Amino acid sequence: MDVKIYDKLAKKYDFATKTVSFGIEEIWRWMFVREIKKYIKNGVLIDVASATGEMAIALDFDEMYLIEPSEEMNEISSEKLKMKNEKCTEKKEENKIVIKCKNKKTVIIKDTAENFRLDKKADLVTAFMALRNFDDLKKGIENIKNHIKPGGYFAVVEMVKSGSLMAKPILWYMNKIVPLIAGALLGMKEEYKLLGKSIDSLKEEEIINSLEGFTIVKKQKLIFPIATLIIAKRDDR
Repeated sequence: MDVKIYDKLAKKYDFATKTVSFGIEEIWRWMFVREIKKYIKNGVLIDVASATGEMAIALDFDEMYLIEPSEEMNEISSEKLKMKNEKCTEKKEENKIVIKCKNKKTVIIKDTAENFRLDKKADLVTAFMALRNFDDLKKGIENIKNHIKPGGYFAVVEMVKSGSLMAKPILWYMNKIVPLIAGALLGMKEEYKLLGKSIDSLKEEEIINSLEGFTIVKKQKLIFPIATLIIAKRDDR
């Protein structure tokens, strides 16, 4: 993953994702949170590739760790979390921002899914539109598994390669139209060309095959066939 792209995009990231997806990504996030809450409602959360913190804000667990390599994204996450909660304190450390709001604690860490290290084990790890940006999918998921309590959950929403007829016009839009919109609105046409390529590079089977040590408890398509939701429970060992 090229972190410089996300540093450049950070201030317009939320606007851009809502615009190019026509708000569908927001629906996917709402569906994702709804499904997660059927299995776990609170506890320790780790959100990998957390971007501007939208997933953490939506889940609102009492103890949250946001893993994101883009420093600019992390600054925006911090501001959004402080705006959502009153009487927050912020402490900046090396590659880390610690935010405490009443009985809630959030730690924003500048790192990748493959390389982050925490003393804490999570009840839930989320990866929303993140896996295709991993430099090493197997290493990333193995590291995630090591940070989940036995019986804890790993929840994923990802856009993946699909051979269905309905997927073809969606991928055409992602490959041809989205870069034009991004070029006009953000001056980032070339960067957004990578989006369609990244979707076309990851198959659902690759995700499932990498979940060794987990039992899948939920798998479904989200509105369009290129978006897959998976919730997996870590085996008790």
